[in-house]
Amino acid sequence: MIRELTYNNRILSEQERAEFCKESDKYINEFSECIEGICQLAKEVSKSENSDYNKITNTVINISIFTSYSFCDCIVLTKLFVRATNPYEKSFLRGKLKVQLNESFKKLYGFNKKAYKDSYCAQLENIITMFPGFKSEFDELLLDLELISKDSWWKDERDAEVHIDAAKLYKLRHEEINESKVAMEARQLTDLFNRFNHLTAEMHRTLLNHMIARYVKEKGILRP
Repeated sequence: MIRELTYNNRILSEQERAEFCKESDKYINEFSECIEGICQLAKEVSKSENSDYNKITNTVINISIFTSYSFCDCIVLTKLFVRATNPYEKSFLRGKLKVQLNESFKKLYGFNKKAYKDSYCAQLENIITMFPGFKSEFDELLLDLELISKDSWWKDERDAEVHIDAAKLYKLRHEEINESKVAMEARQLTDLFNRFNHLTAEMHRTLLNHMIARYVKEKGILRP
């Protein structure tokens, strides 16, 4: 189930702010290392005679790189937003975070059927039939994504920030900032990235175990 969007409108204390940043640093370090590992794997992975194996491996690698970058970028921007004390700096970072959230969701799932066809979610759907044991988990993820795709995900803010629309920026940058709301909106999407990462990792692990078992059987290797 998708995390319900709730927020309490309160301002973080200095201690809570420090703890939030510490937790953010942990995730940033973890996922940045993951990116390095996945990119290295992409360089070293050898092509197999099994076309299904190649298709699954390439899909998992592509999705993992995307979700790791998007997750890390969202966490970095949220951390900077929470730490900012200058009003203009905080407003600026809120805008850039909304751009990142909009673009990330568009790539992950899309906002309509046409965009979905080019999404990473569609790539995963193309191989999920090979993993019947994960179908229900994927379907649940699809339902959650469909539910929140009906939101605009701040398209107006995204367009104003990306195209530097001065008139719109002036209005948006002077809106009152609800720190709790902004942070929880980002959390809703990063939770989905985590679920995607877990699903693709488990699928790849299942594939590797299957390939190893088949190799052992074909070669007649006796396991200790």
